[in-house]
Amino acid sequence: MAREYHFRLSDIDYQRYEEMNQYEKELLQQGYQLIAGVDEAGRGPLAGPVSVAACILDPQKPIYGLNDSKKLTEKRREYLFEVIKEQCLAYQMILISVEQIEELNILQATKKGMAEALLSLNPKPEIALIDAVRLEDREFAKQLPAQRSLVHGDAKSNSIAAASVLAKVNRDHYMIEQAKIYPEFQFEKHKGYATKNHYEAIAKYGITPIHRLSFLHKLQLGKIKPESNRSKGHFAEQIVAEDLGLKGYQILEQNYWLANMGEIDIIMQKNKRLLFVEVKARQNQDYEDLGIAALNQKKQWTIKHLAEYYYRSRQIDAEEIIFLLATARINQDNQVDKIKYYNF
Repeated sequence: MAREYHFRLSDIDYQRYEEMNQYEKELLQQGYQLIAGVDEAGRGPLAGPVSVAACILDPQKPIYGLNDSKKLTEKRREYLFEVIKEQCLAYQMILISVEQIEELNILQATKKGMAEALLSLNPKPEIALIDAVRLEDREFAKQLPAQRSLVHGDAKSNSIAAASVLAKVNRDHYMIEQAKIYPEFQFEKHKGYATKNHYEAIAKYGITPIHRLSFLHKLQLGKIKPESNRSKGHFAEQIVAEDLGLKGYQILEQNYWLANMGEIDIIMQKNKRLLFVEVKARQNQDYEDLGIAALNQKKQWTIKHLAEYYYRSRQIDAEEIIFLLATARINQDNQVDKIKYYNF
């Protein structure tokens, strides 16, 4: 256990502590009492959340051995993780989901998480030392404390270094748990970063819900879904594709599929208009209502997420992107006799 491990401190550790305490000393002399450090871990991986942390160290309880978390051994990080939580005045750790990363972009999602972590501290910090970035979130602008941004701050400030350890270890713990769900990806080893083994696993097994599609554009993933042409809905998809073809659209992909992620029934293009079509076929007079009900929010998010990955990875020149639900009625002769279209 971490609390049972006591690493031997060297003169370098004591010297580093003093060197990395200069910013805190300066701020204390200026009258600041509650100084927060803020940092992140995991902005670069192909999978998993970004982890952010904020903490206020107690000047009366120095923690020796701190440094940029990437420069520490795993054993030392785990030990310091527990010590920091026990001895600091306040701390907060937040995992920013893949959905937030994809929606906001990696930098803005990280900044938003940092702001939330800072505002969650109790007591409230009077000033924050932040690694490399400045928080300018309009939502929280008036509530945020004074800030000082330090490039490579996790190697210059004990407060930021402590936040770096919290963020790194918290994320590592999360990825180790994900490895139990997706053992073939070995997340416990590479933590989602772009290693050779990780790329090989993606090529073999596809992706998981915790992969960041926006980070995988260059791989041009996606293929025809296995056995998709045997499904009853496939016939309806063919009819819909033919109908849209009469309107001038050309098929780019049909049953575009990413393992563990989802499928887009039809992808078509007309000039610089890109069309992503979801087909719902029913043998029922209420085929329209049933089709609309089947396209729930989660399904819409999946389609739009896949669509963004598709056109970015294929570098398609499109000025307009349309998402279309095609509801089709199948009659007693198993023929499509009606099609209604809805934008979503």
